[in-house]
Amino acid sequence: MKIFSAEQIKTWDQYTIEHIPITSIDLMERAAQSFVNQLLHLYPKEHFLIFCGSGNNGGDGLAIARLLRQQHIPIEVWLIKDKPLSEDAQSNYDRLIQTGCPIRTITTDTPVEESEWLRINAQSFVLIDALLGTGLNRNIEGLHAEVIHRINATQKKIISVDIPSGLFADHPSKEGQVIIRATETITFQLPKRSFFYTNNHRYLGSWYSVDIDLSKAYDNQTATDIYFTQWEQIYNIYKPRSPFAHKGNFGKALLIAGSYGMMGAAVMAAKACLRSGVGLLKVYTPSCGLEILQTTVPEAMVLTDPLEKEFSVVPDTDAYQTIGLGPGWQESDGALKFLKDIFDASNVPMIIDAGALNVLSKDSSLLKNVPKGSILTPHKKEFDRLAGEELSQEQQEEKAITWAKQYGIQFILKGKYSAVILSDGTIHYNSTGNAGMAKGGSGDCLTGILLALLAQGYTSQQAAIMGTFLHGYAGDQAATIHSQEAMLPSDLIENIGTFFKKVSSC
Repeated sequence: MKIFSAEQIKTWDQYTIEHIPITSIDLMERAAQSFVNQLLHLYPKEHFLIFCGSGNNGGDGLAIARLLRQQHIPIEVWLIKDKPLSEDAQSNYDRLIQTGCPIRTITTDTPVEESEWLRINAQSFVLIDALLGTGLNRNIEGLHAEVIHRINATQKKIISVDIPSGLFADHPSKEGQVIIRATETITFQLPKRSFFYTNNHRYLGSWYSVDIDLSKAYDNQTATDIYFTQWEQIYNIYKPRSPFAHKGNFGKALLIAGSYGMMGAAVMAAKACLRSGVGLLKVYTPSCGLEILQTTVPEAMVLTDPLEKEFSVVPDTDAYQTIGLGPGWQESDGALKFLKDIFDASNVPMIIDAGALNVLSKDSSLLKNVPKGSILTPHKKEFDRLAGEELSQEQQEEKAITWAKQYGIQFILKGKYSAVILSDGTIHYNSTGNAGMAKGGSGDCLTGILLALLAQGYTSQQAAIMGTFLHGYAGDQAATIHSQEAMLPSDLIENIGTFFKKVSSC
């Protein structure tokens, strides 16, 4: 799914009006009806108090009010008017008046009495926020800021129309911004980029996108660098297996993992790799890990370093399509030398995670030596170490784009909506996964998954997108079985097969 900027969405609306064709007021009606359908699915037996602004978001709210009133659902409407109504908002205002619905108009000269806010707190309203939409480009002040503060203070359930009022469509929120804290957000056609920023979740709540049938031609012909990965894209990436295939068709992978006391990471990465379809896996590990790996992962072959507890000698890498680095690594001067030696020894795409990322951060100039097509999978702190400074999520994405394009590599910035950043400069936010995966070991599983996909002949871009989606989907299945609290990374591994059963059945 493409993600468009606020300006592109505005153009999309206009293109739809001109090419479908449809009038702007009828397009607003279509959006309002889609909103109402989702609203009543969430809240089928509630009373609603709708706060409307003067612009087109307020026009949406006025249309929503009329549609609810026509279904005999109890509503109240407050119009926060700091300027003349937009043309479509005025039309919907006139239509709503004709239904006999009372509308309370709030201006700087006619503020809301304290008793009215007390009445709202005392009654069982669900509040609908239709004050300000995606066109906002400055912080809110004055009357709207006062009303938003009072709405948030009610601690009622709040449903935002398209976007919480005060939130920018394209950027994360900043300290001091006045923003509605919605319980749910029902957005039109597609999510906005700001929905994927961690610090905006407190304003969005749960969000749902509803189709308002905007022009498909515009969608198809309009370029963007931002995407939201869903099943349709995964079906297009997936490579079905030939019934005549043999293990040589699915690649040879080398996993360099483990150290004394951290062999569990190597075990999980190896198991995830095998579950994800690799033809042949060899694990290179300090000699202390031989018995553990041979016992727990009998499907993998094991090679050992001369040292008992860490790595010292790079093994022969010629036979492999890809190499995985990092799970269970210890950080040391020896590990940094070992990493340099690996980059010198092989130019196949590598998966670089966990301990290998931390070792790399000791000398980030080594990024230029990372083989093209490699995939780096840092969480926030690991990326900050690599960058040498603490960055915001938006700054991390910008830095990762620069590095990805400069060095021909991919980044997976792990989080709620993991940002898969490709060497072409595009960002693919991931739609799967849950908070139950926030346990040590989940990242090792991702390393194994990515390693297997690269070995099987997926491009590094395809592997990064599909592997992240697969990882999250398996985690979602594990959470369904065990709960987010009780699930383990090993449960995620056991559910990798549910992904392949689903993707191969379509």
